[in-house]
Amino acid sequence: MKKVEVFCVIENADDEYLAYCDELRATASGDTEEEALNNLKAAIKELIESQGPQIFAPNKKRVLVEVV
Repeated sequence: MKKVEVFCVIENADDEYLAYCDELRATASGDTEEEALNNLKAAIKELIESQGPQIFAPNKKRVLVEVV
């Protein structure tokens, strides 16, 4: 599997941490930020292996937008 970079968010939610990737609609949780992120990486890897590269739809374009 080739290296893939996606944007992820980590949130503190009460007594656990949530990590998610909106682009792939993947989520995971853990007792620490590191655990949540590692669980999310594993979930993303599984998604890519099971669905293949089409998970990154060709009609989607990633852009960075600056709001001032």
